[in-house]
Amino acid sequence: MKVFISIDLEGITGVCAEEETDPGGPGYPEACAAMRADLDAALEGCFSAGATSVVVCDAHAAGHNLRATGLPDHVALVGSSPWSLDMMSGLDGSFDAALFVGYHARAGTAAAVLEHTLFYKVFAITMAGMEIGEFGLNAMLAGHFGVPCAFISGDDKAVAEARALVPDVGTATVKMSLGRTCTEALSPAATARLIKEAVQAALVAKLPAPLTWPGTPLQAIFARTHHCDAAATQCGTRRLDGRTIEIAGASYLEVFATLVASLQMAGSAGPP
Repeated sequence: MKVFISIDLEGITGVCAEEETDPGGPGYPEACAAMRADLDAALEGCFSAGATSVVVCDAHAAGHNLRATGLPDHVALVGSSPWSLDMMSGLDGSFDAALFVGYHARAGTAAAVLEHTLFYKVFAITMAGMEIGEFGLNAMLAGHFGVPCAFISGDDKAVAEARALVPDVGTATVKMSLGRTCTEALSPAATARLIKEAVQAALVAKLPAPLTWPGTPLQAIFARTHHCDAAATQCGTRRLDGRTIEIAGASYLEVFATLVASLQMAGSAGPP
């Protein structure tokens, strides 16, 4: 069994502050250590379930938060930037399951720790009239390759968001969000057991069906018009209003790649 893991930082055990997720921030080294601990627990669950190969995408910021040192045999680490698959870099149709570790809720979710969608210049991303967060965007990308989403760990709001899209997804809630920078967190020892056991259970159970793209265009709504100005210069986008672009395509892979490219353009448009 070959498993893909996309791991973010905001939904990791104990993380609840911007300074912990910002490279160079005073809490960042401790957050990266917690990220590695959550990953190690997930890897234990994978191998307990019979996995023979695991590819891990370091999906936070520029993808330089983890090191390959000390990883078990048959585990490969992929940095997430600047590849077109972004938080899912390294994914293809050869995987049997995708796991999402340390994920957070979409932008605008009430009382969700460090909520956002891809980066803070994005106000919302919608598809078919529904707001989509990072889990949904990445789960549909896995679905494009025929790979089911087997597991998510993070705060309670992220877990609820994932269950709304994939009801049978395996879950591990490592903290309860009380506000954007306030959580009630379980201990690292408790979450290590929780993640390992939940990953193992998810992989030995019947896997959910892959999440499929409905075939509709995607809308990206930006916080400021100048961010949209930059994003709208990307080929494949259509400007709908001052803060919104629409992206259509023949496949979800095409839509996703255009979204990533347009966000890179917006990221170069200056401060918030």
